[in-house]
Amino acid sequence: MIGLVSAFCTYLFKNRNSTMLGWLANLSMISILFLFADLISIFNNWVLGVIFGLVMMLIGLILFLGLSLSFIFLFANSFIVFRRESHSLSSSLTLIAGIGIILVDIFIFFNPISAPAPVKMFLTSFLTMIIFYVLLTVWNTMLSMILYHWYFPKRDKDYIIVLGAGLVDGYKVGKLLGNRINTAIDFYHRQLKETHKRAKLIFSGGQGSDEKLPEGEAMKQYAVAHGVPEADALVEGRSVNTRQNMQFSEQIIEQDGGSARSKKIFVTNNYHTLRAGILAHQLKIAIYGLGAPTPFYFLPNAVIREYLALFVMHKRFHTIMIILMFLISLGIGISQVLIPVS
Repeated sequence: MIGLVSAFCTYLFKNRNSTMLGWLANLSMISILFLFADLISIFNNWVLGVIFGLVMMLIGLILFLGLSLSFIFLFANSFIVFRRESHSLSSSLTLIAGIGIILVDIFIFFNPISAPAPVKMFLTSFLTMIIFYVLLTVWNTMLSMILYHWYFPKRDKDYIIVLGAGLVDGYKVGKLLGNRINTAIDFYHRQLKETHKRAKLIFSGGQGSDEKLPEGEAMKQYAVAHGVPEADALVEGRSVNTRQNMQFSEQIIEQDGGSARSKKIFVTNNYHTLRAGILAHQLKIAIYGLGAPTPFYFLPNAVIREYLALFVMHKRFHTIMIILMFLISLGIGISQVLIPVS
């Protein structure tokens, strides 16, 4: 258990740009629960045993109700999103997830599969494993996102990279992007006040097909209008995704006289920091992220989108796991033919 907790702390403080953070946290919590159970058994304290049992039952009840009834929250959120945002696939993710939860509930409580016993056993086993695997990876991703924000950066940065987002009406900084810039400006001023070290802000974002200027340029104009000296505001205006944000911002740092050893931090919305950090880690860029606030109604869709993006990023691992689950389920189904049930 000590090894797991040590590994978790190491990842939390030294290598948070990884979903291993969530896995280690989950394993550490499970180990601690087993330790408590062992201590209760060793000391034979029935009062603590009853309390522990009630706590576990309460956690189980909350998880059960949360999973089985979460479609209500997801449908309510999709209604709010449709009222405030355009109707698109990305804004429909909570609606799709809510429908998925209902289908899972029907499968769990009624198991409507009608087929010969071996086929039914195969399908039931495979679907059960897939559902459990998806729920486990969703929980792990959400926990990794939450833990990522236990980050209190030192006020010693040379560069603050602000990741871009779409412009409103093709030229204006919207609320979501504005929150990123404001968070970066706040860090810039706090560092200057506390340590007298002046950082440079890099506003990273290219020009989309429906935009009248690069996002980086619009972000710089916003920052200068909000008190950032123009000499401390640099623009990276070519990137079209998060990976390029990181790559091209590194080039701007080198052009400015900095290096890979320059102390830096990136700023994006809170739901996006984990994936951006993982991409930076893949590019061997030593940097962690600071999360800007996101309107609550927007978070569920954004978190689902990030989960899907992270799933695709690790598609090789997930493909192997799905193949293993398929083969195990197939073996269970075949066993129904080879080993008759009495």
